[in-house]
Amino acid sequence: MKRTLVFFLVALICCGIPVPGSGQSTAVPDKKQNWFSEEKATGFYNVTSFTPVTFNGDLFNGVQTICGYKIIPQLAVGGGIGYEGFTDIPTYDNFKTNLSVLPVFVDIRYTALKGKVSPVVALDAGYKILLNNPATQVVLDTSYYPVFTVDGRSAYADYDVYKSGGFFITAGIGMKVRLYGRLSALIAGEYSFWTITGDRYSSKTTQLLGNTGVWANVSKSESITRTLAYVHMFQIRVGIGF
Repeated sequence: MKRTLVFFLVALICCGIPVPGSGQSTAVPDKKQNWFSEEKATGFYNVTSFTPVTFNGDLFNGVQTICGYKIIPQLAVGGGIGYEGFTDIPTYDNFKTNLSVLPVFVDIRYTALKGKVSPVVALDAGYKILLNNPATQVVLDTSYYPVFTVDGRSAYADYDVYKSGGFFITAGIGMKVRLYGRLSALIAGEYSFWTITGDRYSSKTTQLLGNTGVWANVSKSESITRTLAYVHMFQIRVGIGF
């Protein structure tokens, strides 16, 4: 919780949000400008949000903040940064792992209407930096076959170790509800697709069944190859913007 709070404060300060009392004095000191008092057609915007749930079962797994500029009342372009953590996320076939990533991205969003409630379409594209070096569980497989008059079998073991993140794209559609002035609440459904890369460790052990009923090792081979895993998911996003 402390890390999340610090993340929000640093991100909002970096986005240039004015802090009460930090501005220069004006000619009329008794008139204070309320920065949130009205919706502006163009200019600076910020969206700070979190994901309460993903469709693969992770809860409250990510936060992000976006700062940018509204080119016209409907179209805005900006950049964002966030943090995401996933538990037992599928990466390939039966492979699952725990991931911590730092997404850095460009944000493009279109607000269809000017009213209090409006549909919003957003597209994010960028790179997810891998913060940990996770390994998957070991996936085992065994095949049996005859070798002349003796029974034989081969045991296979595979697992992945991921070492770097990859590019991603996220598309979302939702609703924006203006609460007061420039302050709005947002909720959206998103689909995200991204990649991570690493090494696949594979081994093959060949055994023969002896007269005593005990399997004896005949040979064993190991190999390491590069692997690229694809991750995709649906998720819900909730946040505030101005």
